[in-house]
Amino acid sequence: MRQLVIVFAGLALLLTQPSVVFSAGQCSPKSYREARSAMTSRLLATGFSKAQVGFLMRNTDRMTSALRSDRLNDNGRACGIDSARAHILGCLDKQLFPLKRGSNVALDEEKQTERFWGRKRFAVRELLFIGQFHGCLGAAKEYLFRG
Repeated sequence: MRQLVIVFAGLALLLTQPSVVFSAGQCSPKSYREARSAMTSRLLATGFSKAQVGFLMRNTDRMTSALRSDRLNDNGRACGIDSARAHILGCLDKQLFPLKRGSNVALDEEKQTERFWGRKRFAVRELLFIGQFHGCLGAAKEYLFRG
């Protein structure tokens, strides 16, 4: 339960930051594919394992692909669905990094949680990613999508 509090505290902090809210309505200059490739590289460069990156990116793909173009609002339609989806990863990049390699001991500690994203055990670094991802997803839904 404590781990979920950490994740949701990160989410709450993210949603209260004006830079996230402001940037949520802007189009991404990258395609989703480019943003995904950049995120994968950043995660690997900062100490995430290949297995962790694969797991996180599969779930990220699943959730972003569920965002439909017919649900875009005026801001989102101006960008297009690919840009709206890429924007989520751009937001995540700004929020999650400057996470640096070097503090691996605490970030690699495993935590038992309630089942979400298909698992119960997560490394702290995975929980940070998931919390920040949901904050960026929520901000994008609020500013780029209807209902």
